[in-house]
Amino acid sequence: MKGNVRADGSPADLSPTPTPPPVTVVQGRADHGLPLDLPPLGMAPAPEEQAFLPGFAPPAPQGTPPPFPMAGAGPYGSWSAPSPGERRARVWRALGAFVLAAATVIVVVAAAARGIAARMPITSVEAFRAMTPVNRASLLALRSSREDAGASAAVAPEGLARLQPPAPPPAPATPPPPAIKHDGYASIRGGVLFTPDTFRPTGSSYDLLLHFHGNTQLVRESAEVAGLNAAVAVINLGIGSGAYEDFYATPGVYESLLADIDRALAQRGLPTPRLRRVALSSWSAGYGAVAKILELRRGAEPLDAILVTDGIHCGFVPEQPSGLNRLQLASFARAAQRAASEELLFTITHSEIDPITYASSTATASYLLDAAAGRHVERSPASDAPPHLRLRAAEGAVSKKLEKQMIPTTEASVGELHVRGFRGNTPEHHMAHLLQMASTVLPELVERWREGGDPSSER
Repeated sequence: MKGNVRADGSPADLSPTPTPPPVTVVQGRADHGLPLDLPPLGMAPAPEEQAFLPGFAPPAPQGTPPPFPMAGAGPYGSWSAPSPGERRARVWRALGAFVLAAATVIVVVAAAARGIAARMPITSVEAFRAMTPVNRASLLALRSSREDAGASAAVAPEGLARLQPPAPPPAPATPPPPAIKHDGYASIRGGVLFTPDTFRPTGSSYDLLLHFHGNTQLVRESAEVAGLNAAVAVINLGIGSGAYEDFYATPGVYESLLADIDRALAQRGLPTPRLRRVALSSWSAGYGAVAKILELRRGAEPLDAILVTDGIHCGFVPEQPSGLNRLQLASFARAAQRAASEELLFTITHSEIDPITYASSTATASYLLDAAAGRHVERSPASDAPPHLRLRAAEGAVSKKLEKQMIPTTEASVGELHVRGFRGNTPEHHMAHLLQMASTVLPELVERWREGGDPSSER
């Protein structure tokens, strides 16, 4: 096969490959293993050892140039210094690896910070932000993204529950309203106590309408028609005002009546009754009780209103400029001055009846207006008439043929003192002031008590 040539045209040596010498296996001692006698540095290993040295390249024949410049040689091969290009490549590879590792650390720390922030209260997040080495701007951006997306979308349910403020303690249960007995009535000294259907207290406090003189069922129905949320007591002692004046001329009688009303309300279902506001009301002769109560009351109860329908009278004293006995009107005059400063409500209605032997309700009303204002008060013509009400209780009090309409004539006010005159000088006109109190004086009281009034008025 001598005629064969290589690719470059030189003759190829096709002589048989020489067979390597047999390998000699050296057995070491059991206590020391293989011998570790290596050739000295700078000497090539023996041919039989070359098979056990991976990567070893035998030296090239003499005259053959080395594949790259030799910087040194050792027993396991040769090493050469890297070129400048290779050194730059190695530097860039090392720098890239460092940057990649740093970026990985930053991402991991930011993710951990986000998880911790989601589980910490706001104050703890601020402290964590001050301690962490992560860039402050990254945490601010994380917080902004959470606010934009909504904390509920960025935080796990258990983390959101921790961020929520603690729930306020449950409000104390509102006690149910007292079970008031509305039918029938309770007996009190000199009269009866009603708890009308419109009486709906929410606790132990209650308001009281204390009326003197008049049909008891008519007064109760009038309170219900007007929508008055109050207990209603009606006292009847006789025909003339003298009976009322005499009865309440004894100090303490009025306070005993209020205590009697408390006991009656407790029996009708109001637990531990506590009087909040009282309105004194009268028709015709009943004004005598109001006059004495205003004069002698101890002031322990919160008097808030006075309602008088066609009833204030007094005697004559010729030497007085007004001709009226001002001493008999003194308690009403003080109440009118308090009403002028809006400490209480004082409302008066009167007819055109002239009793001749004593001063009319028209004359006394004008006097009280002047006493409240400290000057003469001119009345103006009245405008609208109150609605005419037909009450079931009125059927037994007056015949429908004799029932009169309330036609207003004049009106005037000084603060919370209101005076209104109505046409008529017959007994039926006089009766109309009682029959129509649900459309004249009671609406003012309902409005005042609905707005709160002032329960801290003079005691």
